Amino acid sequence: MPHDLSALPSPVLDVEEIRSRKMSRRAKVIKELVQTEKDYLTDLELCIREVVQPLRVLQVVDVDRLFTNMETVCEVSAALLHRMHAALSDPDPEAVVIGDVFIQAKAALEDVYKIYCYHHDDANMSLKAYEKEEQIKQGKPNLLDMGSLLIKPVQRIMKYPLLLGELWQATPEDHFDYLPLQEALTAAKIINVNINEFRRRKDIVMKYKRLENDEGTLRGKLNKINIHSLRKKGDRFAGYLKILTGVEPQVRDEVFDKEEKLFRSLEKAVRQLAKNVNCYVQYTQVRTERLKIQPCLLYCELSNLCASTILPSLLLQKERMEELVLLPLTSLQGMFTAPQKLIQKRYDKLLDYCCRLEHAPPGPAKRDYEAINALLVDELQRFNMAAYAILTNCVLCLVALLRGLMGCALVGAPAVHQLPLMERKVQEVQHQTEEQRAWLLAEYPPNRLYQLKRKCNGCQEQDLSLLEGELVAMLEDTDPLGSSSRWLVHNGGNKPYPHKQRSLLHSVTPGLCLSPQYYAVYAFQARCEQELSLQEYQHVRILQFCDLGGNKQWWLAESNGQKGYVPANYLGRMSYA
Repeated sequence: MPHDLSALPSPVLDVEEIRSRKMSRRAKVIKELVQTEKDYLTDLELCIREVVQPLRVLQVVDVDRLFTNMETVCEVSAALLHRMHAALSDPDPEAVVIGDVFIQAKAALEDVYKIYCYHHDDANMSLKAYEKEEQIKQGKPNLLDMGSLLIKPVQRIMKYPLLLGELWQATPEDHFDYLPLQEALTAAKIINVNINEFRRRKDIVMKYKRLENDEGTLRGKLNKINIHSLRKKGDRFAGYLKILTGVEPQVRDEVFDKEEKLFRSLEKAVRQLAKNVNCYVQYTQVRTERLKIQPCLLYCELSNLCASTILPSLLLQKERMEELVLLPLTSLQGMFTAPQKLIQKRYDKLLDYCCRLEHAPPGPAKRDYEAINALLVDELQRFNMAAYAILTNCVLCLVALLRGLMGCALVGAPAVHQLPLMERKVQEVQHQTEEQRAWLLAEYPPNRLYQLKRKCNGCQEQDLSLLEGELVAMLEDTDPLGSSSRWLVHNGGNKPYPHKQRSLLHSVTPGLCLSPQYYAVYAFQARCEQELSLQEYQHVRILQFCDLGGNKQWWLAESNGQKGYVPANYLGRMSYA
């Protein structure tokens, strides 16, 4: 006879019993979450207090490269633990909401752990290198045990989805924390996915950086020459032509285009400023050496001031400008090389991506392009900000140094009304004789003879007044102060070392200087075979002062072995004494 089933207990548990068990399990998971976070924070604080801070004082290792942003990770963990304690302060378990704590900390967790995980591999490589150095072993023996501590932040961010998933499963569906925990679990998973994607993109970029370094040698370039590479370059060139001609649209990223434009502008500004400052430093060096040897010729009253005040200030300013301006600019200029190569690689991958769009799904081409593009967008923004700050500081230092030099020069300088009056002395023009020109032609070789383009009056003591067309011989191509714009010349007279502006002189043919000469006042372009083309200031010899019909408005001229007619008003006669 069968037993009476109505007397047996039902195998289906009561709803309240199920809820009670879930709440009990939930309390254990929350306790585990808080306790593990507390232990994790203790390890971080111990590492920072016992290792990071002493090493930063000793300066025996690169602390920032080895520990990255561990101190910021510690701050975020402490804030997260504080929020969890605040959420657990409510005595009613039904009112405790843990999900909102992680939702509020989502952005901070992703930002700090993305940076730490991104540099974790580099930190391990640095740690292995430091383990081989005996000096560091003696200075900080517990550095050898840092591998287990360096991995803790990476393990912790990966454990959050597991703990939150377990807590979400242990939370009743009617609990206030059920939906926030579900959202927090999704957010934790997304954070880990983003970190993994960030690291994967870094691996792709590092691969191309290594390939770029290998290809820098001749052997590396020769090894890259194969059918595949040639075909790839051909496809890229064809894609570039299609984009250039508008046949295919170009995939654009406005954020990258903006940052690249700023990057190019900064590179150009840094290069130009470094070039100008370098020229200024070299010019200062030359000027100071010349001032030591030969003080100012024109303002002899200021010679003592130059020697006592300006010269020491100039030397000090040169040293400080090299240290505070030129050296940072030169270092910054060298930092533009690596991003430039990566930008070029990004354009190559963009062309590969565009070529694949019309044939098949882009696949790896799209993946590589997006990885390099995302990394460049992120790093270019930070690089541009840092480069702009360095460039601004260099400009401010340059302005301050120049202002300081002017201040030193004005301290001992006399007032304006105390300066000696410089009278403008217009020398009387001494007409050059045929004997003087003949002497110059006989005394100096042709490559040192020059002829005046136009009349010039000497206004200073060392200047010489000359007429248009007169001959001079160049003795030195600089003046006593080293300026190449003024030459030391001889006109055949009594003064052997007059000065003359270089722009007023031009080479001549000595054999043609003893007879009246004509030159082209304006450039003339021949319109037919009977006419002669001339450049401005070109010397000509007049064969006939009219054309075949007797028209005196056209002259028959000869220059460089060629003959032809030239308008008479385009020609002028050299004026001699």
